[in-house]
Amino acid sequence: MEIYIQEQKEKIGQRIRKIITILDIEPAQFAALTKLTVNTIINIESGKGFNSNTILNISFYTGMPLNVLLDLSSNKIDQKTLIKNFWYNVKAYNSLGYKTFNEKRFTIVEAIRELINETSFFNIPKKTGEVCDRISKDYSIKLKSPAVSQALLDFVEEGLLKKKKMGTRNNLYYK
Repeated sequence: MEIYIQEQKEKIGQRIRKIITILDIEPAQFAALTKLTVNTIINIESGKGFNSNTILNISFYTGMPLNVLLDLSSNKIDQKTLIKNFWYNVKAYNSLGYKTFNEKRFTIVEAIRELINETSFFNIPKKTGEVCDRISKDYSIKLKSPAVSQALLDFVEEGLLKKKKMGTRNNLYYK
């Protein structure tokens, strides 16, 4: 029985890791945005353990009912709905975490808008890291890639940029 329990914990950890990957944020950021500790997220991802309150918390913030969140037989996650629900719930129920995450967002959005409208930067597809490096250089600010990723996705949604997948984790953004 203990082997079965451990296997299930590991599968749940893989599922949560996939959710964090889809959201394109770091585990520490996911922890802060869901009002959990970094150690809790590390323990979940590694299959070490967690309690039902932790899983309910993740279910709430992701907007995924428990039966969907814990559907370990399915590898499918509705990415668009997950992203939409997660950011809505974080903004509504953890406004301080949302504000902290987005504190440099205005500068990032304006910098990306300038790169789109006034330069040829996005004529060649760029990874998030390349956009971070350019903005960091141009504005002398230190950036976290998840904030830049979210801004880039917003520009894709607005139709100002296009996105294509490169590998399992990276996206390329271009005009």
